[in-house]
Amino acid sequence: MAQSYSELLPDDVSLSDLDEMRGYREGLPAQQGAVTESTPLTAAWPDLISVRAYNFIVGWETGGKAYYEQVIKSRPVWPEFFSGITIGCGYDLGYHTDDQFEADWQGRIAKAAIDRLRPTIGFNTSEPNRAAKVAKAKALVASLRDITVPWDVAIKQFDEGKMPKLIGDLYRTLDNLDRLHPHARGALLSLVFNRGTGGFTSSKDRFRELVVIRALMAGGRRQDFADIPKLLRAMTRVWGNESSLAKRRRQEADLFEAGLAEAGLTESLVEKTELAQTEGPVARSEDHADVADSTDITDESEDKNTGLLEAPGISIDTVRWNASDDEQPDYRHLPKLGSGVEFDLVADDIEALTRFNAFSPLPGLFVFALRGARIVGADKREGVMSITLADQRPDHRDFRCVIGVLDRGTGKMWAYKASTVPEAKALVTCVRLAQQGAELSGNILPTGLYTYTVGTHRANTSGEIRGVLRLSKTPSGASRVVALRSLNDVVYDRRDFWHDCAPADNIHPGRRRQGFSSLGCLTLPGDYEMAQRKHTGLWADFRMALGMGVVFAPSDDGRQFSVMVVTGLDAALASRLRQSGQNRTQAQTALMRLRYGSKGSAVARMQEQLGLEPDKSQLIGPITLGALIALQQRKLGWADGILSPEIEAELGLSVFG
Repeated sequence: MAQSYSELLPDDVSLSDLDEMRGYREGLPAQQGAVTESTPLTAAWPDLISVRAYNFIVGWETGGKAYYEQVIKSRPVWPEFFSGITIGCGYDLGYHTDDQFEADWQGRIAKAAIDRLRPTIGFNTSEPNRAAKVAKAKALVASLRDITVPWDVAIKQFDEGKMPKLIGDLYRTLDNLDRLHPHARGALLSLVFNRGTGGFTSSKDRFRELVVIRALMAGGRRQDFADIPKLLRAMTRVWGNESSLAKRRRQEADLFEAGLAEAGLTESLVEKTELAQTEGPVARSEDHADVADSTDITDESEDKNTGLLEAPGISIDTVRWNASDDEQPDYRHLPKLGSGVEFDLVADDIEALTRFNAFSPLPGLFVFALRGARIVGADKREGVMSITLADQRPDHRDFRCVIGVLDRGTGKMWAYKASTVPEAKALVTCVRLAQQGAELSGNILPTGLYTYTVGTHRANTSGEIRGVLRLSKTPSGASRVVALRSLNDVVYDRRDFWHDCAPADNIHPGRRRQGFSSLGCLTLPGDYEMAQRKHTGLWADFRMALGMGVVFAPSDDGRQFSVMVVTGLDAALASRLRQSGQNRTQAQTALMRLRYGSKGSAVARMQEQLGLEPDKSQLIGPITLGALIALQQRKLGWADGILSPEIEAELGLSVFG
């Protein structure tokens, strides 16, 4: 999971800082019986801290793969100061017992290596007689230099051994950790990595900030948490402002504050969808009504390469799609297939996806949008019964998705190269706006079933486009949805901010020769000539597949279509299930999901169990989805806004039967 150290570490962290950090040990033993606060540990450790926090800790503790292989050279080292002989990712043999060493490394390295390292167990260069111990440590390192621990082995032991142990220590020591954002929990875990947990109950002056942090965590209020970053920064008095420890504490404070900022915005959604504390339904029901105007900022920068709001340390070049499907909400819930797998899509696969997700599309032509897919060998296919596609991932720069049309009566399909994600610039702008406390712009529309109505995009502006598909039930309104926004970095993940808003994520032409213009809209290659009201490119072909002309006609306005947004992987799995010959019950069990736009009795059960007032339409809209997301965040520490049979028990739900 870790990257090279040059990517993991902040710019002001030097190799000498890492060398100093490797030798620092301040782990007082926790006082048995002295700490009464604790937080129940209800999830695996990767779900308790963010990827950003994990990479921060790995960067400081190990330097990353390049540092480990090129500087440490995978060998045992003595990091100086009060350390012992250290192997792998910061595993200090001087601070472990023989039994611990055996349990942690048996089967990971050769028995002969274990036997040669065993004499170093419990040996470190602390006082007394430190000078003699230093000489011995140097001799030991020289005698062991032929032993190597490969990076893959070292980081696996770190993930499976050290991380869960220290997470457990942290959770046994501090209360209310479940109320913190994963960034903030990660900052405190980083603190424990080299200061231990004993200091939280120590009477020594050097640990006074830790004692106060313990008291603030016991308080558990937002204002208590807000005081913790300044205490992290105050610890620099112990080592001096220029030491590596001071740098790490300041960066932990920054990470904690990033968690506070993101949690503060998320709480607005959680508070609105809080589960009932009394028996019976609460007076909060689903709301499927549109609003008059979009909530998002829109300006000329959407279709011109100007107006970019840069953020410190963040640029268009740093924007990327999440490399881990398990961290990306659209993909986390899905079984994995091989990279770039090709498959044949037919009408039955699209119909199966509607059943699997309990979707009820409007009558007539049905629009499907596959996030992360390409048409093999072409940019479009029209009027065909089967389309060969390949699974891939978007990149916020190129058209790496497919948007198509299904005639449900004939089974014929039309498909076009497209995008279902915002452009890279939109992610940078969203982070900057969040830092300024301004109204937000830039989002990704979650997968689901949405109603689109033909109308005008950015009416009465120089960027006006007549005849687009608006995310709305009227030609001029905007539907409320729960969209995903990244407020602290430029990679979408399962711990980002879910925003109840009306972003106007319309379907329109990309409007650029290279790439596309989108703050969150779905786009196809092409443009619109305002004077002639003429549509061009694949966008025009898509409109024609929907029964509209190249030139806009006022009679187009008001036409409605259901748009199913799923991933190319969803479609590939549906295709594979069909070809495998599995019966309908087996297939539905494998891919049954509830998400935005799902409808029916299972939705009604979910709404009841979420404490919502019965909804006659039995349809997941923004209120129901917000309640599901809030529950996921409370129970799991993250959310993808999708309910599957595999996860419902963890959430305390019984919906699928």
